[in-house]
Parts: sequence; C-alpha cells; structure tokens
Amino acid sequence: NGAFVDLTSSPCSSPRSAARGDPVTVSTVELAEPSLDLAGVRASLRALQHAIDQTEALRELRSDHEVLRRVFLATRRCAEDLDRQLADAANAASPFVLFCQHKYEVVHHQLHSTRKELTDCLNALQDLSEFQDRISTLEAQLAAASSFGVIVPPDTARRIADLESPLARSQSDLQVARDRQSSLASELRESATSHKAAQAEVDRLEAAIERMTRRSRTLHDNYEHRLMVADTTIATHSTELNRLQDRFLTGRITIHIVIRDAF
Repeated sequence: NGAFVDLTSSPCSSPRSAARGDPVTVSTVELAEPSLDLAGVRASLRALQHAIDQTEALRELRSDHEVLRRVFLATRRCAEDLDRQLADAANAASPFVLFCQHKYEVVHHQLHSTRKELTDCLNALQDLSEFQDRISTLEAQLAAASSFGVIVPPDTARRIADLESPLARSQSDLQVARDRQSSLASELRESATSHKAAQAEVDRLEAAIERMTRRSRTLHDNYEHRLMVADTTIATHSTELNRLQDRFLTGRITIHIVIRDAF
C-alpha cells in the first residue's frame, strides 16, 4: 500500500509563486511500508528467549550433575574406607575368636573326661559304701561280741583293717575328683562366657559389615540411577538446545533478510 504526503503547505513551496498567483504544484512521495512479518519476528524472539532459558537451565543442570558426581565419588570412597575398616576389625577379632573356640573345646573335653572320672568315682564310692556298711555291721557285731566276752578271731580283725584303709583312700580320691570337677566346671563356665562374648562381638561386626554393605550398595545404586537420569536429561536438553539454536540462527537469518528487503 502506498502513502501519499501532501506537500502544499510544505516549507519547500515557493512564496513567489504564491505571490504571482501561479498555479501551485502539489508533489507527492510514495513510501513503501516494510513487509515485516511481525508475528514471525515475535515468534523468533520468543524462541530466542526460550533458547536462552534452556541454556541457563542446562548450565544449572550441568552444575548439579557435577555436584552429584563429586558427592557420589566421595560417598563411594567413604564406603570403601568403611569396608576396609570392617574387614580389619573382623581380621583383628578372628584370632581371639579362634583362641576362645580352642579354649572352649579343650575345657569341654576336660569336663567330659572329669565327668567320666566322677562317674567312676561315684561307682567306686557306691562299692565302698557297701563295704563301709559291712564294716559297720562287723564292728557292731564285734562290739556286741566283746560285750559278751567273745574273742574276735584275728582274721576278722585283719579283714576289717584291710577294708578301712581302701575306704579312706577312696573317700579321699572322691573328694579330689569332686574338687577337680568343680574347678573344671568353673573354668568351663568362664570359657563359655568368654566364647559367648567373643561370638556376640563377631556377630555384631558381621551385622555391621552386612548393614554397611547393603547401605553402600543402596547408595551406589541410587547415585548410579541419579547419574543416569542426569545424563539422560543433559542429553535431552543438549538436543533441545541444538534444535533451538538452529531455530534461532534461522530466525536471525530470516530477520536480516526481512530487514534487508525492507530497506
């Protein structure tokens, strides 16, 4: 569309012509409006603003990705240190556990032997008790016979003396066996207590190792997933950014062409 400008009263008109009454010539200038696609320009500007926003978001995402990577590496190093510490603790506790286990087995064997000896002593005691009953019976008979003036045969007195001596030795051996059994039982209880404490410590360490292993595995899986998501997001945003940059370049070229054609 052309625009016509009326130059009748323009300062460029000649005063002399007006004074002489000459006919006034009216000049017109046709100006062509620039054929700008304002909607396209606005769309290009919006695309440019969107590309700028995407670039800033991508920069922040890359920064967050780097922070996550550093945190992941630090966490993995910490988990490795914990694994080494737990392995060292388990190795340090292993000799003590083996010692307690060996001590427990030795004392348990001694207790078994002592119980067998005690059983033998109890059987011997039963036999000696029967002998003692016989001796007591003979002594009672001897006392009764003596009260009536009966002379005790020498063989009977000798048999009584022979039985009293083994009985005294057996009673002494029985007391020694009982003392030994009590001592071994006490040692067994102490060893069992130490073994239980050591086993409890080992169980605690193994449970701690298992918990730390599960925690390390969970952290590793979580960070791997987050890194994978971040990498995928970065790749998606990079593709989008490249596409927007292409659109931006195309829009800028279009704007230059439009402006050039307009002027």
